[in-house]
Amino acid sequence: MATHTVDVYAFFVNGANSSTNISRIEQDISKANSTWKGCIKFVLEGIYFNEDQIVNAGSIPSDGVFKNRQMDSQIKFARNVTGNKIGIYVFYLNGDFLAEGKGRKVVGASTTEVGYFESSTNYELFGHIVLTDKAAGRYTFAHECGHVLFKRYSETRNMFIHDDPSGPYINFQTGKRDPAHNSDQKNLMFPISPSVNPIVTSQQCQIAKQSKIVRNNIDKYYDFRNIRR
Repeated sequence: MATHTVDVYAFFVNGANSSTNISRIEQDISKANSTWKGCIKFVLEGIYFNEDQIVNAGSIPSDGVFKNRQMDSQIKFARNVTGNKIGIYVFYLNGDFLAEGKGRKVVGASTTEVGYFESSTNYELFGHIVLTDKAAGRYTFAHECGHVLFKRYSETRNMFIHDDPSGPYINFQTGKRDPAHNSDQKNLMFPISPSVNPIVTSQQCQIAKQSKIVRNNIDKYYDFRNIRR
């Protein structure tokens, strides 16, 4: 049986010591693998520390994380360090919450970047995730990985979409529909991911497996580096 594997590259600009950061990413990977077990396996391929720079989450608006100049610089640097390897790049920031924007007390955000596009079946994707200190110990990383892996090209709609295949989330007060999330409070993709044993549906699993970020390969030892700019 093929192993559906996603490579993860972790970059720490949070000012914490290396042992704390290693424990943090290992816990996030463990929680993601327990949640996505039997579907996707997340493999830590690189840990990178930038001891010369701290990025404060509170300086980055939650409604424009990946348009922010600081994050744009971090992403370009990270991709250069890895040689533009396909995978999910996770950035650990200093501070509890992102600056207010699309919501208050936001502890994580993600996007999926298109590397190139030649056709509806031939394109390249890269995942980017940011996490604050308050995301520690939660299933936020696993949740954001879902958003990243759900991005695909829809021939029917002739565009990229990132809809939850078992969604949408419907706000019972306003009736507003959010196609990227799920209405089941036990589901990983509920807007606020569950604190204990979140579930993933078979539909979510099948879409995630088809992501261009997924590879079929064996595990490798991860790269451990201190980096300076």
